[in-house]
Amino acid sequence: MIMALTIPVCFWFGWYAFTNPEKVWKFQHFLSVKDGTPTAFSLFMIKAGAIIIFLVGIFILFMYIDIILSMTIFK
Repeated sequence: MIMALTIPVCFWFGWYAFTNPEKVWKFQHFLSVKDGTPTAFSLFMIKAGAIIIFLVGIFILFMYIDIILSMTIFK
């Protein structure tokens, strides 16, 4: 059950962080920085992390499919 909930969260957050790295940076630093702007390296690292999270979601999806298939007739 947790795997089934983790997959869409990984896909959603990976996509959101990749397409809106500035908003993710503001969310991460809303208490510690006032009127700050992210650096290019920070935006790059947010996008790299988003790609990693998206790939983890794909990996978990394949693991989930394998578990489902091993419980069915495809043993």
